[in-house]
Amino acid sequence: MALAGTLLLVAMVGLLTWFQFTSAQEARRQVRHSHEVITGIDQLGIALRDAETGQRGFLLTGEEDDLALYRAALGRITLLQGELHRLTADNATRQERLRSLALVIQKKLETLGETIHLRREAGAAAAPAVLRADHDAQLMDQIRLSLETMQAEEERLLAQRQATAAGAEMQARQLALGGSVLAIGLLVLSARLLAQAQARLTASEAGQRALAEQMRAAFDSISQGIGVFGPDHRLLRWNERFPVLLALPRPTLQPGSPYEAIVAQAAAAGGGDAFLETADQIRHGRLLKLPGEPVVYERTRALDGRSFELRRTAMPDGGFVLTVTDTTERVRAELTARDAQRLQAMGQLTGGIAHDFNNLLTVVLGNLEMARPRLEEGHPVLPRIERAIWGARRGASLTQQLLAFARKQPLSPMPIDLSAMLPDLANLLHRTLGEHIDLQVVDAAGLWPAMADTAQLESAILNLALNARDAMPGGGRLTIALANKVLDADHARRHTEVTPGEYVMVAVSDTGTGMAPEVLARVFEPFFTTKEAGKGTGLGLPMVYGFVRQSGGHVTITSQPGEGTTVRLYLPRAPGAVLPAPQRGAACLTLPRGSGTILVVEDDAAVREVAVIILRELGYRVLEAGDGTEALRVFGQVGTRLDLVLVDVVLPGGMKGHEVARRLAEVRPELRTLFMSGYTENAIMHHGRLDEGVHLIGKPFSRELLARKVAELLSQEASDQAITALREPEHGKVVDLALRDRGRNA
Repeated sequence: MALAGTLLLVAMVGLLTWFQFTSAQEARRQVRHSHEVITGIDQLGIALRDAETGQRGFLLTGEEDDLALYRAALGRITLLQGELHRLTADNATRQERLRSLALVIQKKLETLGETIHLRREAGAAAAPAVLRADHDAQLMDQIRLSLETMQAEEERLLAQRQATAAGAEMQARQLALGGSVLAIGLLVLSARLLAQAQARLTASEAGQRALAEQMRAAFDSISQGIGVFGPDHRLLRWNERFPVLLALPRPTLQPGSPYEAIVAQAAAAGGGDAFLETADQIRHGRLLKLPGEPVVYERTRALDGRSFELRRTAMPDGGFVLTVTDTTERVRAELTARDAQRLQAMGQLTGGIAHDFNNLLTVVLGNLEMARPRLEEGHPVLPRIERAIWGARRGASLTQQLLAFARKQPLSPMPIDLSAMLPDLANLLHRTLGEHIDLQVVDAAGLWPAMADTAQLESAILNLALNARDAMPGGGRLTIALANKVLDADHARRHTEVTPGEYVMVAVSDTGTGMAPEVLARVFEPFFTTKEAGKGTGLGLPMVYGFVRQSGGHVTITSQPGEGTTVRLYLPRAPGAVLPAPQRGAACLTLPRGSGTILVVEDDAAVREVAVIILRELGYRVLEAGDGTEALRVFGQVGTRLDLVLVDVVLPGGMKGHEVARRLAEVRPELRTLFMSGYTENAIMHHGRLDEGVHLIGKPFSRELLARKVAELLSQEASDQAITALREPEHGKVVDLALRDRGRNA
């Protein structure tokens, strides 16, 4: 506190000294300013007299050279007046006096000019008369009086400023002297404080020892194990985690323990395999490493499967620090991330395969369905066509499973009350699984609604149930349990694909044969199956995995050989959702027909042919295009006569299906668009859902599905036109504006 007060005093003295020196400098500047004003006044009087002298010389001689002094004086008068105005800019009284003086000077100069002009006009004979006629002596007297008055005032001000400057300089010298005395005093005080600090230094050693104890406690509290070895490779010190991570018996660890003994003990604790570097490896490794560069290596302990990172850092004295870090959780997270990336890559591959395969199935299924009605009942070929149609639809089901794994299927997620859905599903499973399977459903009170696609969720649970049945050939118990779950940030760190939040869990457990670890690691790979040939496609679990991940959820699977398997589906909660009432659609036995104009845009000629033939058989007028550019050209030809565009999502030539639809909508906003695709692109689907207002028919599509979808869209267009039809008076008639505009554009 005293030191702070002393420093404050020094600062104040310094500040006052600086301020006083500044004041002295300002006083001296004011003195110089007064001198400049007085000099300016003197120079202005001299210039006026020079102007008058030059004028009189010219009047007497008539020589133009005699006017040189007059002209030079005029220029100086102007400059000096401006300088005086500048110097007295901060004094309003002086400024006013200078303005009055300027008027008198101006009159004087005008008089001088007039006499010079008269001399030039009248000649030398007029000079004596002009001199005698010079009645402006009073002007010169007035000017002289004003200048003398101003000079006297400035001299009084100069005397005051000189006195002020002298006083300021005296005070500055006094303050400087006082500051010097104070500095000497502070030096004496500093010497005394230094002696006191020396005394306190001795007392602080106890505090340092306490701090060392605190550092030791912190050293022991960190999660890594640290051991410090001297130049002779003997243990000097270590923290609490060091023997724990290396699984060393505490009694055997003593200061001075040789490194070789610790290596042997760590190997024995890990099951006999080498765990730490040997002493020879350390000696040889020094020749290969740069100075100061740590040696880092990883080990997995066979006894418990835990992973560790070991870092040996050299010290300047020849010893080293051994740091042991448990990386088990990080390694597991990296493995989970690699598995997720591998499944994502496989999903992209299978999605592309499914897209091409769906195009082929569209051609096959479309031609078979068009050929079937042309055969008479009882025709010998008809059963073969039915069998082929069944095979094509089976292939379409497989590609849908591929798309589910690739997360390319369009979903229609909505809030689902699983407690209400499971009883109906359980009845179906009872009939499907057989009497040898004991099915149990465990509900949860207050179950949250889940956000998912109902049909896909039912298919996923059915797949899991069928897998469980196959794992229990001799019978067993299948349990479907529901529960609310909150996955926190800690769980998300251990499972990189998980987003923390609230979920509804569906757990499907069986008491079957279970799976070995090497099988469990591959269960989500497409086409991987342990079933006999012809009894499994290997797409059931991949489909479940893809559906749940596309829905924003998470899947886990646990299994033990001989004990059974549990698959848990975590579906995102739908908070505040209103559960929709179940709806049942009525089946229609006849295909709807129509007469509108439809543009089919598809790059695959065979698929385009099938779609065109089906639509023409249904009564529509059909135009076709192989890419986006051709579609725009055809649209430009037909104009407003087009009613619907059936366009593939993926088109060649740089213009995708959604771009074609956008370009057409800019001209005809009311034009309906139906997309078709073997798999859905992000252009029309985001977060697993079709964009609002987008209509899609998946490939391969049946003749019936295409007919109903087209009729549905065209009926919506007719309804929209009826709603937008307005009544407008035109010659006393009621006019449909939509029809009127169409007629104008025709």
